Amino acid sequence: MASCCGAARCTCRVTAGPGVTVDGNGSPFAPYVISTAGTSAPTVIQAGDTATADNSITGSGTVGDPYVITTKVILDPAPPGGGSNLIEEGPDGLYVECADVRGCITAGDGAAYTPGTGEVEARLSADAGNLVVFGGDGGLYVPAPAPTQVGCGLQGDGSTGAPLAAFPIAGAQPWADGWDCDPVANSTLKCDPVSGALWTPPEHTSAAVTLQQLHPLGGPTIGVTGGFTLVDANAWSEGRYTADSLSPCRGISLSTRFTGHVELTWLANAAFDLGYAVQVDGGALAVRQTHSVLANGPARHERYSFGVSEAAVLPPHTGKTVRVYPAIRVTAGTVTINQWITDTDLIAMTR
Repeated sequence: MASCCGAARCTCRVTAGPGVTVDGNGSPFAPYVISTAGTSAPTVIQAGDTATADNSITGSGTVGDPYVITTKVILDPAPPGGGSNLIEEGPDGLYVECADVRGCITAGDGAAYTPGTGEVEARLSADAGNLVVFGGDGGLYVPAPAPTQVGCGLQGDGSTGAPLAAFPIAGAQPWADGWDCDPVANSTLKCDPVSGALWTPPEHTSAAVTLQQLHPLGGPTIGVTGGFTLVDANAWSEGRYTADSLSPCRGISLSTRFTGHVELTWLANAAFDLGYAVQVDGGALAVRQTHSVLANGPARHERYSFGVSEAAVLPPHTGKTVRVYPAIRVTAGTVTINQWITDTDLIAMTR
């Protein structure tokens, strides 16, 4: 080796690199000695504790006694928020049990929580009218509202642009435009506080009829009577209103008029009075005098017209019957009744 390395082209030359020293020439008497530079300070290792870890070091750092660094986790026995510390130490490390965590969870508004299973879900309100449900995918779902069915008397579809409203055919009109009175006291449109239905009072109705009756008197000749007497008990005219025939709700105003047309023949110096015997609802007869010939005079043949009336205001469920009989009182001479016709006018109006 010495003869080789002494040569100019020797291939066993050893050169020291950074941090390394080479001693010797490679001969048997001065072998190469390669060593590191001994300029570094000894390694110093210290264990530092923290609030969450208790650290310690054992060993001297030699091959036979290496450094061993250990750490023990510090668990707070009294957490500042109260309650118990849920972190525990086990043979395989730190752990937290799900069952311990469940008791710490509280459901707020809109949530439901089951501590036994740890399940948290949305809580649906049980208040009437709530439309929120669970959809097919488990999410919260509000079904689209059904189309608004607009009935008679209403307009609009319930949207913001077309709100549901009453449908007056003549449009809007302020009360004071046409009437100078209190609408609260005089309006006929009402709202039932129980059902909420709109209503108006029952409609007004009216009826009128005219009848003509020719009494079959046969021309009787009547002498002095002393008082009024019926020309014929079977000759009568009647105006009748049957209860509730116009309205089952309202009372009525009833007016009945009887107009008589009489053709008479009498002798000279005769004197007499004509009239109708009126009977109301089957009661007593009361004569209403309508025409008289009082002064003595020549024989005559004439026609007269006259009338009597009966009016009443009837409450609901009430009827009325008015009947008249031709009547005469002869105080002198004789009178022949050739013809007696009665026109009956009946008018009824709800109140």
